[in-house]
Amino acid sequence: MDFTIPDGFFEEEERDGFLISSEMKHCWAAEMKILSVIDDICRRNNIRYFAYFGTLLGAVRHKGFIPWDDDIDIAFLREDYDRFQQIAEAELPDYLYFRSFRNSDRESIFPEIANGNSYQDLAHIDRKLFCECPYIVGIDLYPIDWLPDNEESKTLQSRLLALALVALEVWQQKDSSEEDRREILDKVYRVMKVRIEPSENTEKYIYELIDSILAMYGPDDGCSRAGAQVIRCIGGASWDFTIPGKSFDRLIYSPFEFIEIPVPVGYDDALRLTYGDYMTPVRGRAAHTYPFYANQKKYMQENGITI
Repeated sequence: MDFTIPDGFFEEEERDGFLISSEMKHCWAAEMKILSVIDDICRRNNIRYFAYFGTLLGAVRHKGFIPWDDDIDIAFLREDYDRFQQIAEAELPDYLYFRSFRNSDRESIFPEIANGNSYQDLAHIDRKLFCECPYIVGIDLYPIDWLPDNEESKTLQSRLLALALVALEVWQQKDSSEEDRREILDKVYRVMKVRIEPSENTEKYIYELIDSILAMYGPDDGCSRAGAQVIRCIGGASWDFTIPGKSFDRLIYSPFEFIEIPVPVGYDDALRLTYGDYMTPVRGRAAHTYPFYANQKKYMQENGITI
């Protein structure tokens, strides 16, 4: 991926009536820097990834970031997603971290690649390397999984996923009793024949179980639709968020700020499913507080770290 920052990119500007600060522009550039590393790894290993969620919308509608967005989301079909995770730590340069529930204390079903592990790293970020961005920035990685056409199989997967998510909730609640925790693990065993013993790693085992449920089916199992089923784990979504699997058959490249990123050939299906009339801008759809670095900035100010 060609990563050449054009003159004037870091200047404050207004887009669609929204003011984008120079500070945010530096964060955007740092995120695209990380994306360029991911892109290089994927090209070397013949792994396909593509823009998804708000990043896909930004690529198609704005040819870059949505003006009021501040992160990059990418996705992989399940096979490529698993392959990338297997090689990520070995392939990444030492200034980037691959963080998942398997190798860190990350409390999320999906992994990320970031330039820091914790706020303590803020004092040591190589700002020159990351486009003079002083903050920890990262990119979330999402799997695209298949949904069975058969209603019985679909119902089975939904019920297993619902039980696993309840188990995760019970273990994450600090006020859950030992009795409640053992009871939900016993139920998991009765229903799925998967034995998880109470331990300091129980939460990780439940994440592993959830991931395996999401990956239960593939295109050879009578599945014609696929999508980011992981959203059911983080947003409680109940609608059908899958699109025809053929939408992911091929990737095309779209301008994105000063780089080009891959998008699925069926991007229209994905965007209409998620956003409806997606070419009409609607401000305020971010899934997190804007800007993402607000708490980091506060920490740096309180601890005497130069911004």
